[in-house]
Amino acid sequence: MDKNILKTFFDDMETKKYPINATFVFVYNDYSTYSDDEPHLEECFDNEEVHEIIDSVCDLFDETIALGSENAFIEWCSSQRSSNKEVYVYTMAQYIDGFGRRTLIPALCQYYGFININADTYMSAIGCNKQTMYNLLAVNSFSDILAPTIFLNHIEDINIEEIYSKLGNDIILKPINESCCIDTIVLKKFTDSELILYATQLIKKYGHAMVQKYILGKEIGITTVCYNNDIYALTPMQIIFPSGKTYLTHTDSFYGNYQLEACKVPSELLASCKKMSAALEFYCTTRYDFRYDGKKYYLFDLSPNPTINGYSSSNFAARATLQCDQRGILRLMAYTKISLFEPSLD
Repeated sequence: MDKNILKTFFDDMETKKYPINATFVFVYNDYSTYSDDEPHLEECFDNEEVHEIIDSVCDLFDETIALGSENAFIEWCSSQRSSNKEVYVYTMAQYIDGFGRRTLIPALCQYYGFININADTYMSAIGCNKQTMYNLLAVNSFSDILAPTIFLNHIEDINIEEIYSKLGNDIILKPINESCCIDTIVLKKFTDSELILYATQLIKKYGHAMVQKYILGKEIGITTVCYNNDIYALTPMQIIFPSGKTYLTHTDSFYGNYQLEACKVPSELLASCKKMSAALEFYCTTRYDFRYDGKKYYLFDLSPNPTINGYSSSNFAARATLQCDQRGILRLMAYTKISLFEPSLD
């Protein structure tokens, strides 16, 4: 049912009269915003990727612009006060550190009255704090679906016996506000000294850390989108790991190091993803990452602003759902806003 509704909407919007009298702005971080040893350098966009984003929607808007930093966007905003065009913004910029990494551009959109086509300031801030997300899901009766997790806010919180008891001998340590597997560490049959060493390093660097049970099995991503105030699930996608791998690291989590293929999951799991988006008030494109051990699905991560480049699981999910090319995911996101703010397109 979700697929039919979304595809019908998408196909109908494709037939409308374009371009609309509006400006589309893509905000990202180009490689000059980071030093060569900064891990977020891998999340910058090169010229080909920027063109991929702009080309996805260039026929929909009267004007399309790409700005390679938050500062460039701030400067551009100050010149728009006399413009009578609507401004639609899609951002992947995240130069700020900590929990606010992706919040600046959505906040500026709210201030200037621009139409942000994905996560707003609230969604972006919550999305950068896995502890808050997990707590919100737990109080909304989703505890059973969460991968067993312990959060550490101080070095004194490291309780070896509790971690062994609740999480077992194989664990994952990671920051609670990072992406792209940055500083993620998998410890199998860990020793006490290993646990203390790596947990201490993360807490000192980030101020927080999380420890999860390592679950061996399939890794599946489910992307939800919001259309007409309802949440819909796209086709689930499974990661096919490189030979000999059972999980992705920061080094091998990029294009070409793994494959993606559509898969089937129980309808109850899709329903849970939609309910979680509603509970979190994530009325945006959101990806839920699960591990399936052959018996049960465990949610170990989620992102209300996932990467939608041509090789990402959310992009592949949209292609499968909408039966379209790699442009479809961003066009769908734009259409959900255009349909609200441009009611007469013919």
